Amino acid sequence: MKKYLTQSLFFAILFLVTILPVQALTEWKFEDWQAGDSYGTKTKVSSNITNLKGENVESGGMKFGPYNKASKAKLSDGIKEEVHVGLKKDDYQNGELFELSIAINKKEENKDAEYLTEAVVMTQKSGDKFVITSTWAKDKNPIATIAADGVYTYRWEFKKEDNKIKVKFTVLDYGKELGTTDFVELEVEDISKATDVRYLWACNIKATYGVDIYTTLPPKPVENPNTADLNIFFYFGLIAFSSLGFLCIKKRKLN
Repeated sequence: MKKYLTQSLFFAILFLVTILPVQALTEWKFEDWQAGDSYGTKTKVSSNITNLKGENVESGGMKFGPYNKASKAKLSDGIKEEVHVGLKKDDYQNGELFELSIAINKKEENKDAEYLTEAVVMTQKSGDKFVITSTWAKDKNPIATIAADGVYTYRWEFKKEDNKIKVKFTVLDYGKELGTTDFVELEVEDISKATDVRYLWACNIKATYGVDIYTTLPPKPVENPNTADLNIFFYFGLIAFSSLGFLCIKKRKLN
């Protein structure tokens, strides 16, 4: 009987794995970032953190940072990519900013893949907060406002619908949604050849410190417990312990 139950469980799991779409999110590793030749610099802060800095470019005063082509996500599958970004207010002066972008490829027959479109998101220090905005979803600005230092997840989702490319951007704090856009149509003349992710690019880093990108989301910091709650717990625990001791003494005397 146990053998049949084990076999049934195995085939049930195999069935679920077969029918459910599984998409591994890209890990943006240090070695995958392309820097230099006007694309800024990269520094390995730790095994999990890559710091990106921008380099002055004449056109429009941009400060290009490194780019990364590690993603293999296909538009036909529906793209979802997440980037873990470290935000620490002491690292940025008021007004400093960085922009991150995920771009989409197009592929013509017998040609190399070429740029088609992208979705740029800007993060700027404003006072004692970080404000996250975009130009393609202006009605949702600011998408999120972040006051606490931490590591936040930026999520891009692309889909092809009604002969249009649409993108949705979400900011998350360990799974908790802090802000999001709707699926917004990107202005593209011909999407018939749209294929996959072209790159993740730190397209403009106007910040002396740069920006920290985490390969994987680190463990969530443990929040400090409320000391008032601890005091109450200790107080009632002391009463309970004292009462128990009194009963033990009383019982000993009776015996």
